Amino acid sequence: MRNKKILVVSDSLRDLQPAVAALAQCGHDVEYIDALVGFPEIVAQGLGDLAGADAIVMGRVMNTDAHALSLARRAKVIALHTSGSDNIDLGEATRRGITVTNVKGVNAEQCAEFSIGLMLAVTRRILEGDRAIRAGRWAADTQSSLDLYGATLAVLGLGMIGKAAVRRAAAFGMKILVHTRTPDMVFGAEYGIEYVGLDEALARADVVSIYASLSDATRQMIGARELALMQPHAYLINIARGELIDEDALFDALAERRIAGAGLDVFDVEPLHASRLFDLPNVVLTPHQAGLANSAKVNAAVRAVNNALTALSGQCPPDAVNPAAFTSGLMQ
Repeated sequence: MRNKKILVVSDSLRDLQPAVAALAQCGHDVEYIDALVGFPEIVAQGLGDLAGADAIVMGRVMNTDAHALSLARRAKVIALHTSGSDNIDLGEATRRGITVTNVKGVNAEQCAEFSIGLMLAVTRRILEGDRAIRAGRWAADTQSSLDLYGATLAVLGLGMIGKAAVRRAAAFGMKILVHTRTPDMVFGAEYGIEYVGLDEALARADVVSIYASLSDATRQMIGARELALMQPHAYLINIARGELIDEDALFDALAERRIAGAGLDVFDVEPLHASRLFDLPNVVLTPHQAGLANSAKVNAAVRAVNNALTALSGQCPPDAVNPAAFTSGLMQ
């Protein structure tokens, strides 16, 4: 029986020694591509043997549509060491017998922590103060800063990250509104949550923070109409997915000061190398780093490797996003 081939496509996994050690000891052939590249680029640039890979371990998900999946001709599993799998054509993956796994929840606490950090950075104008003092100006304009204590936070999406954020916001003394498809009444009672519709959440909040998953229903859930509902002193935070917001509409709202500011860790196009947002002083931008605390990165990478090895051993991985593909793959 031939050795199985594992292709690792990631700009960070090789730096995470527990994951590297697990791959070194697995008995399979392992090839690394130390970059964030899509499947077509791997083939076009001759970066690695995508066609011969039985398993692919990936970092942040590049667009993996039907054409891209067709290039991974032997693959039986794509193991992501990220929580999102929305850029993969899961229907096509299932048809091809490719099990897709993610590591949902592995960095929930770190993501929630980062969202609070963004919230503080933009509402208390921390970066503006940093830039001012570096330019020799000691006095900072704090007239339009927002105190989080007693402020109203609207949480959009109450998954693991949303709940972790609620716990932190409650400790800050914030009043919490939640818009979600699946209200948790026990959790809500514990933290004094008021469940409301999207429009009411936007209209009443001092800060709106997005934790929703990306789907057809949530794509551009925050557009020009929704931004117009927000108060002029309100702030928008997004660490979930860039596609949840109409970026052009957000730029207009920020540039015209129809909302006070925004903190964004995710964008329509990533990596983000050029944007009109760069010219705005009332937005804090970070490079999709909310979940990249080192402990979370290590745990995510090890879990992804274990998902791949489980699939190669003939068992359905516990983190399968499309478990029907595993049975389909066995029959192919």
